This record gives sequence, structure tokens and C-alpha cells, in this order.
Amino acid sequence: MKWNSAKDLMTTDVKTVEADWPVDRVAEFLIDHNISGAPVVKDEVLEGVISLTDIARHNSTSGSPATDRPAAYYRTELEGKYATEDLDDLRVSQAGDTTAEHVMTPQVYDVNEHTSIRQVAQVMHRSGIHRLFVTRDSEIRGVITAMDMLKVVAEEL
Repeated sequence: MKWNSAKDLMTTDVKTVEADWPVDRVAEFLIDHNISGAPVVKDEVLEGVISLTDIARHNSTSGSPATDRPAAYYRTELEGKYATEDLDDLRVSQAGDTTAEHVMTPQVYDVNEHTSIRQVAQVMHRSGIHRLFVTRDSEIRGVITAMDMLKVVAEEL
């Protein structure tokens, strides 16, 4: 297959997280959908992006007491699906006040549907990101992940 533009490669079934969801709900959502991150929306407006890495980073630096039982559960579920460095600091805080909005990365990278695959790869590489969103008129139309880009690389070899 030849991928010319973002529209050719993007996944259109984009799972979103509401900004007011508690972090534990976000973690369960990501696991249930077998994804490592998702866009965060508030009143249907794209506000940021949250990943398992963001959750792990937050929980490892929050100073909140963490329990080992949920962390062990999540780790077992995630091993083999995600990189070890993404899981090393995973702890699940019992604090229910922390929401996706508190933990998300507010910087969102997006392109339009006609952006070339080369440009998509350059943005992802320069920015050190694992996913970017394809938007039209500020509406999410799709997502392109690092795994999607590997498909392109594998086909070119």
C-alpha cells in the first residue's frame, strides 16, 4: 500500500478521554481499549493528550500514598504491550481528586488530512512524540501513532 497523506494512514476510530475523568478511570480506559494514550477533550474541544507515561510520571512524583496491588494488576495487564520504561514507575494513586486535566500534556500536535507522510514523520521525530492527531476545523478526524509509522517503514524495506 502507498501512503501519501495523513488521511491514508490515520486511524479514524479515535478514543477520547474527558478532562474531568479521574486518573484511575483514564488508566482503565486506556487498558480496556489497548491504547497507550488518548486525546483529552473538554466540552468537545481538544485540550491535550494523556498517556500511560503521563500517569506513571504523575503517580511517581505526586507524593501520594500508592498501593502495590493495583500497580501490580496494571503492570501484569500491560507487560508485553508497552515499553518497559513506560511501566517502570507505574503506581496507582488512591487520590480521587486528580483528573486527566491535571495530568495531561497540554501541548497537542496535529496536522491536516493532506499533510504528507514525510511531514508527519518529521513532526513526530523532531517533537519526540508517539502520536499526533489529524484535524479538520479543530475537530479530531484521526490519529497517527509511532506504530502506524512503523508500517510505512516496514513496507519501504
